[in-house]
Amino acid sequence: MSDEHSAPWRESPLRLTIVTATTDPDRAHDCLASWMATAVTQPRLQTVVNTYLGTVPAFRLGVERALQEDPPADIIACLHDDLEIQEAAWDDKVLEHFRRHPRCGLLGFGGAIALGDADLYQKPYNPMSLARQGFRSNMRDAELHGIRSLLAERVACLDGFSQIGRREYWQGVVQGLSKADMGKGEAVPVLQQIEDQGIVHHMYDGCLGALAARAGWEVWYLPIACHHFGGRTAVGDPGYQAWAAKQIPGGDAGYWYQSHRHAYDWLRDVLPIRVRGVLWRLRPVPSNSSSRT
Repeated sequence: MSDEHSAPWRESPLRLTIVTATTDPDRAHDCLASWMATAVTQPRLQTVVNTYLGTVPAFRLGVERALQEDPPADIIACLHDDLEIQEAAWDDKVLEHFRRHPRCGLLGFGGAIALGDADLYQKPYNPMSLARQGFRSNMRDAELHGIRSLLAERVACLDGFSQIGRREYWQGVVQGLSKADMGKGEAVPVLQQIEDQGIVHHMYDGCLGALAARAGWEVWYLPIACHHFGGRTAVGDPGYQAWAAKQIPGGDAGYWYQSHRHAYDWLRDVLPIRVRGVLWRLRPVPSNSSSRT
């Protein structure tokens, strides 16, 4: 089922750049190689190799670089370095979806149809009340995390391992603004907004979904076959845990509590989020797409 804002398929001229962050390029090598091996057209890759900055600052740096490159990136995919993509032509399917859905500002390979309890602000604060609900994916072990869905769907937010957005979304531009109007206000990039709230790790994926809603963008789940090893980017890395313990009382748990509290206070105008179901069946990519240059 399509929506009224979709457009017929045609080969997309959009340019894709991937941003990732890693503290261990050797460990990340096979996952990063899977992105290129399954892509039709080799996307640009911005890799922020760092000795622990925190997830939000590291990806903010990579997105800033992608926005400044020439030619400019139309679509910027923030992918965790422990994500393995297993689906051929995944890049064409991503770009096709953005072209057909001009209101889609953000999409990813795992998403939830609700963010936050329905009575979130009618009861005492509890960080667990900010949890996502109705998670779906096409990961190898999808059923361990929620349900398996083979249809593209509107969602409230995405899992942090794949956050793929239009450049305008990453720039903090309100959906629907003309190019002339974009220059009239001072848009603040979304990752900068999140970092300015003191959110370094955890709940940033919920914030990205909420900021999309605040700016009028749609968020979509796309059923790309993949596997997220989970934890390697941060919480499962002993080096990250040692770094976090020096940054904030409680270490990583301190970041978790701080991020949820800041998001709760900051996003009252948009939380909780519930999405009316819209489904879209992916069409096969035309066989001549591999000849694109």
